[in-house]
Amino acid sequence: MSGFKGRYLRKDKKGLSSLMLNLIKYFTQRHLLSNVLFFGIIFVAIFSWRIVGKEEMPEFASNWVRVNTIYPGAPAEDVELFVTKPIEEELKGVVGLEEIVSTSSIGSSSFRLVIDDYYPDKDEVLQEIKDAVLRADLPSEVRDLPSIRQFKSSEKAILDVGLYLKGIKVLDQPAREKLQELVLGFENQLLALKEVSSITRDHYRKPEIQILVDPNKKNRLDLSLSAILNQLRTNNLRLPVGAMQDREESKVTAINEYETKEEFDNLILRGNYDGDAIKLGEIATVKKGFERSTSIFKINSHEGVFLNIRKSASTDILKAQAKVKDFLTNYQRSAPELGIAMMDDESYAVTNRLNIISNNGLIGFVLIVGVLLLFLNLKTGFWVAMGIPFSMGVTLLFAHLAGYTVNNMTLAGIIIVLGIVVDDAIIIAENISHKMKQGESPMDAAISGSHEVFMPIIASIITTCIAFIPLLFFEGFFGKLVSYIPLIIILMLTASLVESLLVLPSHLAHKTPILDRISKPLKPQDWFSEIEIRYQRFLDLILKNRILVLGIFSLVLLSAGYIFIEKMKYVMFPREESQEVLVNVEAGGDVKRQEMAQLIAPIEDMVLKETDNIVAVRSSIALSRRGGAVKENEASILIELLPLDERTKPMRELLKNWEEKSQNFPGLEKVKFLKGRWGHDSGSAIEVQVQENNDKKRNEITIEIKNYLQKLQGINEVEIDDPIIKDEYLFKVKQDMLVRFNVDPLALATALRTFVEGSIAYSINKGDEEVDVRVTVPNIDKSDINNLLSLKVENRSDQLIDIKRLVSLEKKKRPINIQRIDFKRSTMVFADLDTKSKLTPLEIAENLEENLFPKITAKYPTSIISFKGEIEDSRESQGEFKNSVIMVVVFIYLILVLLFNSLTKPFIILTSVPFGLAGVIFILLFHGMSIYGFFAVIGALGMIGVVVNDAIVMVDKLDNEPEKSIAEVASGRLRPIVITTLTTVVGVLPTAYGWAGYDSMLAEMMLVMGWGLLFSTTITLILIPIFYSFSKRLV
Repeated sequence: MSGFKGRYLRKDKKGLSSLMLNLIKYFTQRHLLSNVLFFGIIFVAIFSWRIVGKEEMPEFASNWVRVNTIYPGAPAEDVELFVTKPIEEELKGVVGLEEIVSTSSIGSSSFRLVIDDYYPDKDEVLQEIKDAVLRADLPSEVRDLPSIRQFKSSEKAILDVGLYLKGIKVLDQPAREKLQELVLGFENQLLALKEVSSITRDHYRKPEIQILVDPNKKNRLDLSLSAILNQLRTNNLRLPVGAMQDREESKVTAINEYETKEEFDNLILRGNYDGDAIKLGEIATVKKGFERSTSIFKINSHEGVFLNIRKSASTDILKAQAKVKDFLTNYQRSAPELGIAMMDDESYAVTNRLNIISNNGLIGFVLIVGVLLLFLNLKTGFWVAMGIPFSMGVTLLFAHLAGYTVNNMTLAGIIIVLGIVVDDAIIIAENISHKMKQGESPMDAAISGSHEVFMPIIASIITTCIAFIPLLFFEGFFGKLVSYIPLIIILMLTASLVESLLVLPSHLAHKTPILDRISKPLKPQDWFSEIEIRYQRFLDLILKNRILVLGIFSLVLLSAGYIFIEKMKYVMFPREESQEVLVNVEAGGDVKRQEMAQLIAPIEDMVLKETDNIVAVRSSIALSRRGGAVKENEASILIELLPLDERTKPMRELLKNWEEKSQNFPGLEKVKFLKGRWGHDSGSAIEVQVQENNDKKRNEITIEIKNYLQKLQGINEVEIDDPIIKDEYLFKVKQDMLVRFNVDPLALATALRTFVEGSIAYSINKGDEEVDVRVTVPNIDKSDINNLLSLKVENRSDQLIDIKRLVSLEKKKRPINIQRIDFKRSTMVFADLDTKSKLTPLEIAENLEENLFPKITAKYPTSIISFKGEIEDSRESQGEFKNSVIMVVVFIYLILVLLFNSLTKPFIILTSVPFGLAGVIFILLFHGMSIYGFFAVIGALGMIGVVVNDAIVMVDKLDNEPEKSIAEVASGRLRPIVITTLTTVVGVLPTAYGWAGYDSMLAEMMLVMGWGLLFSTTITLILIPIFYSFSKRLV
């Protein structure tokens, strides 16, 4: 111990070493205090587990904001001109926005705003966005304020529910009324649950009272649509006019409301003094209806309504899901005619991952205990192993106080360090055992043995923490997720440090009657001594031939580098099959959406027969898989499969069967089945964004990219997300004729809108929802443009003027939606990778950048071409990983310099890092994983922090005993190094191989950490003594 004191103890008793000695002595001598601390933490942790939230992912607010604005019936170019651009102009002044993406579609404008990750005050940016959007000068037809929403994981959707009427495949008017009435009742009862915060409806059509004016009858009576609309608006009245001066101050309200068919029919449009009147019922049909829809949505082959259910922020996902499922079960009993399909059940993923992690963690814990008992006596092994529940208890307690939940990332952090947390306890316990063998009393051995190694233990814990700290600074969505891992790891390791220095020595110094009685008859033979002797002899031989050995290891390192450069490829996401299958379907060009809905029914029925393998089937006609409008003869079918361990057939067999049968279905020209994949919402591995305001040039560029991609092997389903081009009639107003006939331009526009789209006179509040009163003409009259030209508009003198005298007509092709990114029009090109493709998205991106993009930019210099989605994220993460490795190595080096007061010894310790990474490369290749992902690199980062720990212990021991030979000292460190390595490895291997359930993300991480550490430790036991021998000779 004198050597240790010479290095670390100051003569000043107030130093760190003296403080730690006093702390260790204080707790070791007070066994009761240690027990109260230990069991108190365990008890509080058990209580905390019951109340801590369980979620799929950590709680955070994303850096993107959605803004949606409804401009009913307006063409895409008008939406762009009158809604999108005014909002864009206001957003230009908002500081802190990284990207502005807008889409102008028929009747709506939507924005996706990305806030800069590095901007210090994101709440300020969000408020400025809201202010800017509300400042925009929008048309009067935009009746509702734009909706602004920031995604928060705590309010995420937990379940999608499809509702339909059993036995009714296509909804007519009465059937839709019945279904939507049931949907409203369902929604109201569900929202009454405190666990549910909101429900979003999709494919629910807003009810209307439609006043369909007969153009011929209207013209015969010299009435205009504008006049009818104005009569409705002015006569519908509910106006509080004040209070009487009587005793009760009775309120007075003027009321003349029109809500029923009879009331509308009797509305007088024109009358005279003699009582003659023209009533609305004489020229119009009043009926109930629904807003127009351009697509059809089906659930399990039935047209239906889709509900997206979000939980409240204060309820964890498992509790919310249980309540919702109980409600669904009970509601189904009360409404047997209603079909209920549950989809995207997020709680399953949470429960499954909790089970996978906890079960694999339990197996790892048992294996750790087994390893400890193999090397240590029962009492020592037991109390060392108890450091795991203690550390988990402290972590759970403080994480809960900090507002954390139990989720995928926090559990991943626990699994990573499950075997590491006992490393410091093993070193202390082994050192205490060594002191007792030398004749010291249990109390003295516990105090001196703990104190002797506290500095290298603190250093090793700091280096492990440092390895994960770079994850705090990763950008983007995945950066927010993984940022929770280092915080959990720091809590776990700090707790293990406290337990090993302040609690463990007390347990080992005092008698534990039960364990002591069991330990004596079960005291193992010191079988490891023979291995230590053999290792010492082997090391003596190695040191005599160290130049040759270094040459061999240099070749190993060079081989690993060659393999990494030539064979290894990086992808952001694992190529794991998801639980979804997408079917793209096309029919002949003249097929309308109603007919298309019938043509895909055989595919739906075929899939629905696999009741043991599927969850639900949802079909969208005239709506793409990415939510955009497509042609009426196109459909996408999304099949949600049961989890792999619950299916009777693998996905490969299901797809083969479906593909064979679907070739015989009549009327379909294309049926393409695609496996779902990990990644972004687009579902595509390749996303190319083309920005160019000139439509013709932009289209030419996207076609060139599509043609090039189609020639590459391993790529399929290349799509240009180009808007559908439809005919648009442009009514150019003759201003001179407006003046001549004294016509208000606004009256002209209102007349045209009322005829084509319909004008909302007013809305009736029906309690659960508002019902719009829409004035228009029957659909049959809208099928011919000449009917619109025969329309008459009222001038300022109440005379009717033919519209065709006031306008000229031009027919053009126009897009139904327009996307703009950072104020420039843009189009996306998507491509999918074949499952057997050996190419990665990054390789395809490099190919395009080298061989195609230079030609395009030379030809179209004003265009901007960039990659989005997985490629963009992969490149960002690659750069972050490179910086992280450098940061980790530099910081670890600085810590080691402080510990050893030397510039050379840290270099000796850090030699274990490249060999650890070499081990990772060999192991991945051995497992057939030449393509590695995001989480594999995180595992490698964590391994860097762990591999240096054994080297620290080795070098510290060599420094403390300079009078002994290197081989002799190194053999004395063999046991703790082997134990710490094995406990870490067996702690992660169950998760790496999925012994109790497989999770691809965690598996990659744990595989890299486990085998990388095992390989590097083997190297450490040989190389560290060799390099130390060189430094000793130099000294």
